[in-house]
Amino acid sequence: MDFAPARTTAFPAIADYAVIGNLETVAHVADTGAVEFFAYPQFDSPTVFGAMLGWKAGAFTIANDIAETGAQAYIADTNVLVTRFAEPGRVLEITDFMPLGGENASNQLVRMVACREGEVRVEAVCAPRLDYGRLTPRVSLDGNGAILFRADKGPTLHLATSAPARLEEGAARIGVTLRAGETLVLSLICDGMDAEPLAPEAADGALADTIANWRDWAGASTYDGPWRDAVIRSALALKLMFSRTHGSIVAAPTFGLPEAIGGGRNFDYRYCWVRDSAFTVYAMMRLGFTAEADAYRDWICERMEACDEGALQLMYRLDGTADGLDETTLDHLPGYRDSAPVRIGNAAYRQTQTDIYGEIVDSLYIAHKSASRITERGWGAISRCVDHVCRNWRVPGAGIWEMRGTEDLFIDAVLMTWVATDRALRLAQKTGFDASPAWEKTRAETRACLNTEFWDESIGAFTQRPGSGTVDAVTLLMPLVKFLPTTDPRFRRTMDAIGTRLVDGPLVRRYDADAATGDGFGGPPEGAFVTCSFWWIECLARSSRVDEARALFEAMLAHASPTGLFSEELAPDGTHLGNSPQALSHLSMISAAVALDRALKNGGAPF
Repeated sequence: MDFAPARTTAFPAIADYAVIGNLETVAHVADTGAVEFFAYPQFDSPTVFGAMLGWKAGAFTIANDIAETGAQAYIADTNVLVTRFAEPGRVLEITDFMPLGGENASNQLVRMVACREGEVRVEAVCAPRLDYGRLTPRVSLDGNGAILFRADKGPTLHLATSAPARLEEGAARIGVTLRAGETLVLSLICDGMDAEPLAPEAADGALADTIANWRDWAGASTYDGPWRDAVIRSALALKLMFSRTHGSIVAAPTFGLPEAIGGGRNFDYRYCWVRDSAFTVYAMMRLGFTAEADAYRDWICERMEACDEGALQLMYRLDGTADGLDETTLDHLPGYRDSAPVRIGNAAYRQTQTDIYGEIVDSLYIAHKSASRITERGWGAISRCVDHVCRNWRVPGAGIWEMRGTEDLFIDAVLMTWVATDRALRLAQKTGFDASPAWEKTRAETRACLNTEFWDESIGAFTQRPGSGTVDAVTLLMPLVKFLPTTDPRFRRTMDAIGTRLVDGPLVRRYDADAATGDGFGGPPEGAFVTCSFWWIECLARSSRVDEARALFEAMLAHASPTGLFSEELAPDGTHLGNSPQALSHLSMISAAVALDRALKNGGAPF
């Protein structure tokens, strides 16, 4: 484990949070040793700790008399986190994990506070606030000595501790002086998990099982290129966003983190975006993780079979329903660094985003080639969705960036409709299943539309919308989805335009923000989009600009958090913005790494 230097500022930056999880939910641990975000017991449950968005939403703090902040690192090839506080002669380590594998696995949070050297005074305060911070629980002891946190609404929490606790209003406080070799064990579990809080004497075994389970999973990767540690860290971050119960994938495990400090783009990403999930599965398959593709294929095929005449929603809850997606604000919370409003639910689920059909069919096409064969039942579901997009690809929508202004025909909708029909036709050839004549017709129509309506000779680029005169980084997907090669003169000119308008070093914005005012929010400008930065790097690698791609890729790796995580966006100074960790950011990083590795191995020839 390599530990990054301790941070000295008092308020955690988004990059100063690392995450642990167990494929049911994720907890964010600040470098102060505090758990400040924990939706529990599921990803999309209300928070029990939410201090990341306002201190009144609760936290699980562990303070010491060495330093306010420590250095964080993951145990290699795992999602087990260690936060170290050190000074000459005194060292304290907090090991945070959620058990995974072994007989002690259950949906609980385990915190092991160990003195490695000297003598350290420790004070832990567990202060959950249920229902997004709206309820302060009653605190009592159960018959087994565990601490209970109960309210009239929400889960009952059980906290087991290896040291005596003092009960306060809405909190339990544990103060202890640890000497070298001594460990304080804290285990928090939700009522109804069919398990008891982990007994302190079982913590070492549960930790060993969890480390072995994560390492077994990471060890199955087929990636053997450069930057292995960063690629596997991204894969581990993505794995944390999979639902073991359902096979679905959250776009990010947080809500309300701002895309611009003080701005209004503060959304809830704890749901399964069809697009993001399809991209995630593709990235995982490129690393050899096929079980995730199988689980997601089953989940998305159920959605496709259940939808009305092939019309999918762009997002779902993890269980495949749409209940509770209506957007509301938590007005009692000030938001991260006073960036209000804090939103839960996401109104974008009602939007039209036609591109999702291309991502779905493409992921199923790739999965079919790699591992997951399409069944006759699955083909029927695919056919209905492709028929739907053939009928509706010109219907105005919100686009991949979910504009909340006037709907329009965006380039991603047309490009990904071409992908949907192209991959469906390829699948028909591979499987022998019947293809509709409408698919070939729509594939030709969308190609013609892109080549005429979206090409603007005056700016020398494909545009975001017909006649808009604006460029969009999503156009970088053209070679990635095999619409045009990187050697095509029009694509090269488009890259030049994007490079001039949207690129600043390794950082790439999504679109011409000044011209594309249809996002419906205004306010401070957002940062660069991490995904777009890695798309740009991949296109450079595929375009024989390998040295440039490699330099920018390594510059982007330097923008990762101290524990190797990426949020949604980056400010010009590298500050992390938006929900974190972000699936799109990590999957595009993996794709860029794989492409750059290929480019280096083939001598920089374009592909």
